[in-house]
Amino acid sequence: MVLASELFNVSDEVVLVTGGGTGMGFAMARALAVNGARLALAGNDPESLEAGVNAILELGGQAVAVPMDVRDDDAISEGFDLAEAALGPVSVVVNNAGVAHRDKATHLARETLRNLMSINVEGAFMVAQEAARRMIRDGRGGSIINVSSVLSEMPMRQVSAYGASKAAVSQMTRCLALEWAKHGIRVNEIRPGWFETGLTAPFLKGPGAKIMADQNPTGRLGETHDLDGVVLLLASKAGAYLTGSSITVDGGHSIGR
Repeated sequence: MVLASELFNVSDEVVLVTGGGTGMGFAMARALAVNGARLALAGNDPESLEAGVNAILELGGQAVAVPMDVRDDDAISEGFDLAEAALGPVSVVVNNAGVAHRDKATHLARETLRNLMSINVEGAFMVAQEAARRMIRDGRGGSIINVSSVLSEMPMRQVSAYGASKAAVSQMTRCLALEWAKHGIRVNEIRPGWFETGLTAPFLKGPGAKIMADQNPTGRLGETHDLDGVVLLLASKAGAYLTGSSITVDGGHSIGR
């Protein structure tokens, strides 16, 4: 019989979280840190990273800030080097960095589309690739957790570019899981619903938050702690037989419309 404390143990894990200084990225990093994981918060906003690190340290966790622009391959490699030097080899990656955009499809500029895809899709792929290369090189497995969205499958007006980028992340998750399973690398996806964060602020401004909450079977929007359980599952031995999976955390929003 295995105890939950052993099954969900992450005390031996070194976790790199992109976009780890704010929002859902920080919330997941904090959940892992207070359960014993060593955290590298990666991103290109030094102030938010420093604030995130300090918050984790105050809770008794271990964390370092790692400068990383996911649009820059050298920055990705250097970020992993810094994380490894400070904490040890990265065994879990939370691919959370992303941007959102809301506009009519007829108004969307090519440059806006390119920037969104370069961060949400290319950035996620290159971070996963760098992590996997190191895991394979060292002969060890690991877990890569891609953060997608319910909008990867659920159509919505004025978010065609964002939805397409998250659909790409979903398919990428399955393909990488299939390719890297033989190396002991698990690749899974979290699909959050509507959470109030800086990223979703443009979508939820004005009456938007109440409208979305009213459409949800649970009658509310997600709170950041609602992601604690799923990230602990995917980062720990509890998720050892999960790969290529998508876990939706949306309070039933995607099935209640």
